[in-house]
Amino acid sequence: MNNSFFRFLTSGFGTGTAMGKAMGWTIALCLIGLWILIWLVKIIYKAIVGEKVPNYKGGNYCVELIGVGDNPKKLKKQLCEFKGYSSSLAKKVMNSVPCVLFTGLSHDTAEDIKIVLDETGAHTEIKISQA
Repeated sequence: MNNSFFRFLTSGFGTGTAMGKAMGWTIALCLIGLWILIWLVKIIYKAIVGEKVPNYKGGNYCVELIGVGDNPKKLKKQLCEFKGYSSSLAKKVMNSVPCVLFTGLSHDTAEDIKIVLDETGAHTEIKISQA
């Protein structure tokens, strides 16, 4: 925590007095505790809800992964380049073939994604989303 705000707090709001330092340290520790609490809530939320396949809400088409192909590392790397995909979600999706990779796409976007993924050696299909 070596930034000017925390230095200001821990110096007693610039006064150097013992009471100011005590209040500054109290505020700094409360802020650190709040940051840790938010971090824990995010981890718990992610564990309960889990990561979901991106829904772009731009149409009613989806891209489905039928087969991973000969180069799963290349497919995983390509999936991680798409917005909404983390490394863990890409791995989870690749282990549950056949599965939907993207939903809510326009037909043109779905075609583009299919072309990009097929270049990695994966086998994909475009389908109309169910509701």
